[in-house]
Amino acid sequence: KPVVWCGDLNVAHLDEDIWNVGAKHLIKTPGTTKEERESFTHMLAEASLSDTFRSQHGQEASGWFSYYSVRAGNRQWNRGLRLDYFLASPPLMQAKQGALHVVDSAILSDFVALDHAAVALTLSL
Repeated sequence: KPVVWCGDLNVAHLDEDIWNVGAKHLIKTPGTTKEERESFTHMLAEASLSDTFRSQHGQEASGWFSYYSVRAGNRQWNRGLRLDYFLASPPLMQAKQGALHVVDSAILSDFVALDHAAVALTLSL
């Protein structure tokens, strides 16, 4: 069955999902610890799920974030984390004529509600 899992999953999976990767405080910051990031990788593999945004945009996905610290005022400087995802099962990641599949995945950076930007998924019908 086609499966989509979406939401604020509270983990910055890859280095590209962290604006200041390598900062010393990240080793103990929730959502950026080695254990959380490795667990996320394991979960994706075990559940056969793909990160739709990363799959659709590859290296162009670097520098796109969905969470910004309001306290630090980081949105104006694009200093954030990518914590919000659409994850999809293999049938949805394969474009087939007449079959439901992922067409695009986006972060709508102009639509930020306090600290998170909206994320969007476009499916064929």
